[in-house]
Amino acid sequence: MSRSNKQEKQSKYEEYKKQRPKKLRDMSAFIKECDQKLSERMDGISREICANSEIKLIGLIGPTCAGKTTAANMLEKSFSAMGKKLHTISIDDFYYDADILHRQSRDGEIDYDSPDTIDVAELRRFVKEIFANDRSHCPIFDFTIGKRNGYREYECGENDIFLFEGIQVLYPEISRIFSDSGHPSVEIYIAPQGSLETGGRVFVPNEIRFMRRIVRDRKFRGAEAEFTFRLWKSVRENEEKNIFPYVEKCKYSIDTTMPYEIGVLKPFLVSALEHIPTNSPYRKEADEMLLKIENVIPISHELIPDNSIYKEFV
Repeated sequence: MSRSNKQEKQSKYEEYKKQRPKKLRDMSAFIKECDQKLSERMDGISREICANSEIKLIGLIGPTCAGKTTAANMLEKSFSAMGKKLHTISIDDFYYDADILHRQSRDGEIDYDSPDTIDVAELRRFVKEIFANDRSHCPIFDFTIGKRNGYREYECGENDIFLFEGIQVLYPEISRIFSDSGHPSVEIYIAPQGSLETGGRVFVPNEIRFMRRIVRDRKFRGAEAEFTFRLWKSVRENEEKNIFPYVEKCKYSIDTTMPYEIGVLKPFLVSALEHIPTNSPYRKEADEMLLKIENVIPISHELIPDNSIYKEFV
């Protein structure tokens, strides 16, 4: 997204904040407008890819809390409207069993973002099978038991396309599998890429993702903010090492920054951050974040449409 478009979104957000006391439907309309622009971007990318009938492999890459899961669902609908069947494959399904990973880890803690956790040979087999047979079989990794639990079968017909989703897709060990397949592939990078100015403060992309992660972890994964703070350093180190250096390889880029999002996140953030104990090593950072969002006008998450990418976080 161009700088002028980002600035336009920001100015519209400030304008809508001023109008907000009049009617909630003004903010609701603005939210729908932002989501519609993202949907149109997805549709445009889908049309371009479908125009090349040789493309059977797509990589959807992004750092944590980029919106990959919902984006994959949106792309599936776009491809379906064009007569194509898009199969979303999670790279997570190619993890080694947890007992193997525990033995390989240095301190007993499994770093699921590490390239070493992926069974590259199994992934290579699956990709080869896509082009060799009319059926392919993808393993199913069950996190509740920490191991593979069966296989999922996919058709590999003329109109079937496979989208591989996960932060690991750009890892050299993984991307090499697609380039070695002998068939053209394309990568899509997705992440918040623009800063937001609201409440008199500026929020940069990595900060926005961190806020999303705090809210998502607490709401959907039962993890308190202190846990997310503790993990964040290693998450960011992995992104800087294994994702961001390779982003320029991606043909397409999708910016998931939503001009309204800090207002939507605020009530959830306040609740999560206030639960961090006073003696926690992250209490100071939590207080700094609370201070930064203090003047942000809250926006009800109930205004978010059910098909919005933001439902992934709130």
